[in-house]
Amino acid sequence: MPLTRIDPADFVFNNDALSISCWRDENGDPVGDTETTPTFDTQTVSYTVNSDTGTVTNYYISNTANLQFSVTFADKNGDAYQKAVYGAIHNILIGDNGVGITWGIGVKTRFYVISLSKNTALPLLPGSLQLGSLTDDSNINQPKILNCGRAYNLAGVTSPPFRFGYGNGFPVGLFLPDVGLILTTNPPSSDPFVLRTLNPTPTNHVFIRARNTEYNYSTNPSFISGSSGIIINQDWFSNPQTYITTVGLYNDNNELMATAKLPRPYNKNFNNELLIQVGLNF
Repeated sequence: MPLTRIDPADFVFNNDALSISCWRDENGDPVGDTETTPTFDTQTVSYTVNSDTGTVTNYYISNTANLQFSVTFADKNGDAYQKAVYGAIHNILIGDNGVGITWGIGVKTRFYVISLSKNTALPLLPGSLQLGSLTDDSNINQPKILNCGRAYNLAGVTSPPFRFGYGNGFPVGLFLPDVGLILTTNPPSSDPFVLRTLNPTPTNHVFIRARNTEYNYSTNPSFISGSSGIIINQDWFSNPQTYITTVGLYNDNNELMATAKLPRPYNKNFNNELLIQVGLNF
């Protein structure tokens, strides 16, 4: 079987990012995701917050032991616990005691803090958030840059239908994707909570070239006569036609290391060439 050595220049490394649901089942796998048809609809959790408490409330998807997120209350002028929460959030966002936390109109001194589980891969994905009727404004506005990274407004969509990332109503909070936080002046209710994260995936891309003079004769035994060893179809002597369906990658010992299936068979002959990009994820 003929093999073609890959040119080192045909290897390209990328640190790709795969978008997956933030919510995990009991096995730690994304809830609602499938390999081929991820949807927002099945990646929701429902939750209820008592607006009168300042203690942390943890949320789990039913029948799992995996913490999904926590909700607590921050108040600059509240009790010792609420003051401590406010101070911690202020240090993360601003750091300067002379500058307040703002969104919409005025400085905010009281707000709810939704904190994603520490097991959630960061950054979160702007334009994937639904908090009841609220979403971020990442598809219409540039983020503010704070000490903790990007900050998007949290707002409702002024005209239906709901669209992820098009929160163009009056801002009622901040979405902080780089630290996994959401701040809001409105107490969260039992509305659906939808959110996705970016999971970095190192990928090696290999460009495979089949030039016009290469791979025009099949290695399939049916291509030749078993008794005479000649090509069965005489027209294939000068005008061979093959269909490439699989790429095999071998090491220097001729050991098969990986295979890639093409989405459909591609015709190969002396009049065309084929360039295939193969992604290797480790």
